[in-house]
Formats: sequence, structure tokens, C-alpha cells
Amino acid sequence: MRSLYIILISIICFSSVSHSEIKTSLLAQGLSFLSPDYESTGKKTFAFFGATIRSDSKSQDAFKINLTGQYAVGDSILSYLNIREIYFTYKIDDKSQIHMGRKLQNWSSLDTIWNMGVYQPQFKWNPLTPENQGLTGLFWNKNDGGLGLTLFASPIYIPDQGASYELKDGQFAASNPWFQAPPQNIKFQGQILPIDYEIAKPETSDVIFQTQYGAQLRLGEGKGYFANMAGIYKPSNQLALGYKGVLVTTRVRVDVTPKIYFENAYSADFGYRQDWGVVQLSLLYSKPQNPTFEPSFNAPQFEQSLSWGPQLFYRYKPFEFFLGYLDTTGGSVTDVGPDASPDRQSLSQRFLYKQAIQAQVTYTDIFWNQVKLDSTFQFKTSSKEGFRQIRFKNAFNIRGPWAFWLDFLLIDTNSSIPTNIEAYKSSDQVWLGASYDL
Repeated sequence: MRSLYIILISIICFSSVSHSEIKTSLLAQGLSFLSPDYESTGKKTFAFFGATIRSDSKSQDAFKINLTGQYAVGDSILSYLNIREIYFTYKIDDKSQIHMGRKLQNWSSLDTIWNMGVYQPQFKWNPLTPENQGLTGLFWNKNDGGLGLTLFASPIYIPDQGASYELKDGQFAASNPWFQAPPQNIKFQGQILPIDYEIAKPETSDVIFQTQYGAQLRLGEGKGYFANMAGIYKPSNQLALGYKGVLVTTRVRVDVTPKIYFENAYSADFGYRQDWGVVQLSLLYSKPQNPTFEPSFNAPQFEQSLSWGPQLFYRYKPFEFFLGYLDTTGGSVTDVGPDASPDRQSLSQRFLYKQAIQAQVTYTDIFWNQVKLDSTFQFKTSSKEGFRQIRFKNAFNIRGPWAFWLDFLLIDTNSSIPTNIEAYKSSDQVWLGASYDL
């Protein structure tokens, strides 16, 4: 993790001498898993320290950044650097700008709110609390009254940032609670045989140098009716994993090959906006192009998907309310090939879940002119996927450099329903942390 230290120190030094409005905070936090049947790793508690560097979202600075880096004490596999945004802006005139770098944008409200990862890549260090990351490239924005247009193009592609893993002697080590290892045994000719995995890592240049382009049209003033329509052609943010098994004496060696596959995505948001909030209906269509593997490999086949859902945002100070629904038709991943089985889940994954309802309330207030409280209670459930999730976030910002937080995440699943989220059924957790602004 020496490189992580160097990156963090370099960015902190840059932010200190930059004229941009950049806030740097040092972090320390702890994670504890609460479920009695938690067995993903050998221990239940973890400690982290790191830093966040974030620009003021309302500033007009030419350079903006939003990143977090953390080092896991004694568990380096859990360390990460999450660069959500880092870009420069060149102002052409009062109505148009060019942005260059990694930039977040609301291409589709459905994709952004539900972290579906169709348009923008996802930071999935913790798959239960993913975060959007911006696309990387060149953005041209123009806003003229009730008409807005964004054009995007890039020769650089960065996929989802998932949980790290350790592969030792063909076996996945139980060192990361967020990495869900594939099966470790297989039934072959009536016998249960152990599996040894070998992963073919592609060259970095073969992954990142991929063409993508998209556009978004926005209609509507600040208040009243509005519509946002977008389309993009790009590599999928999730990689396709092909595999083949070879019997080696009393063990089975499984060779796994990751590949990029492209997709077309189109979306539309229609809604009404006022001082009290927003009500809207969102649609999102994705058509993947299946990758080609050698005939001896089992290859994933990606089904096209159509997602839709309404959202309601309502403000009543000091509260903010949200109610949303997601439903996806299609989007399944099935393997085909010499060893593929309809009863075996694909190594490739598209969506963590495809149907859910989410209700959320946020309370923000200042006490004694000294302490700002931000408290969010979120409840998410799905009848089709058979899960219920509660997230309770509490941040206490004390006037001055200090802030503290206490977060809970509880999840319950229906084991009789085979879904992707079932793997995290024992992931009840609590976070306790503090930060200090430099």
C-alpha cells in the first residue's frame, strides 16, 4: 500500500497550494459485523484511517476533485482509493463549458439513485452501499434557458471498482468480507472435487483504451415540467467472466478469463419540479453485446433490460423525504458452453437486485449554534428478491474541525429465493468514525 500513501500525500500537498476551494479531512473509523453467523472472514472488526479531498460543489473553480483513500490496519486487502471525480473546466462563454477528466453527471435518475451502473461505473468496495463514479473523458455542456445539451466522448474506459481478493494456491482467501468467492468444490462423475482457480489478468492497456460516446438533452426551466433524455455507447461497467474446467488428477482447475463487452443504453426522465421537491418517472433501456470466447469456454450471455420507476422528493424543513420504486424486466445473465449448467449461478453479474421499494427520511438541524446533525433513515425492501435492508446514518459536525458519525446497516434475506443479494445475508454492521479538517 506504499503507492496509496504516495498518492494521498501528493494530493493533500496539491490541495494545500491550490487556489481552488478544496477541503481536506483526515479520517479514522472502525467497522464491526454484528451477525452471529458471520463467517466471511476470520475476524469481525476492522480499523481504517485515511483522508478525503473534496471541492465545494457550488464553487466555480476550474479544478474540482472528490476522492477518498483509506488504509485498513492489518488488512491491506481492504484498503482503497475511490476517485469519484477529478476534472478541469474551461469556460467557453456564459452558456457553455468544456470539462476534461472524470466527472459525475446525472445521465439517468434511475441509474444514479439506484446505483445500477449502466451509465456510470460504481465503487463497489461495499456492494451494499455502492457509490457512483464519473465517466472519464471530454464533456461539452451548453445551457440556454430551458434547453440543455451535453456531448461526451472518450478513448478511456474505467470499469466498476469492486472488492479486492487474494488468490493463494488456486483458492480464494477469506480476507475480504465484501468479496463473494465462487464455488470451491464441484460434483464430477459422482464425486465432490476441489477447485483450483487461475485468473488470466488482461493487460491494463487492453482494458482502458476503449471508445465511448454519448449525449444528453435537457428540457425545462428550474421550476415546472422537465424532461431529460440520454443515450450512450460504451463498454459495460461490469466485465464478462468466461471459464473452462480441466480435470487434473483429483482436482479441477478452472481457468477464468475476463473480457470487455459493449452496450447501448438509452434513458428518459419526465417530471415536475417546485420549491417543495420533485416528482418524476424514469425509464432506462440497456442492450448488451455478448462477448466472444473460445469454444472450450463457458461464456456469459447478457439479456437486454428495461427498467422503470417513479421517484418522489419532498422537502419540509428540517426534513427531506424520498420514496422510489425500481422494476427491471430482463437483465439476466446465463452461461452457455460445454460445462454450463442452468442450476449454477454465472460468475458474471449484472445487477445486485432488479426490483425494490425504497423509503428514506433525512433530518438536518443545528443545536446550540455548535453541532450540526445529519441523520438519515433508509428502508429498502423487495418482494421478488426477498430482502429487507435498513440503513441508519448519523453525522455530528461540531463547529470547527471535528466531525463524528455512527452508521448501522441491517439486512435480512429469504434464503429460499436464489438472488445475488443473498450472499450478504450475514452482513449486519456498524460503523463508528471521526474526521478532522485540515
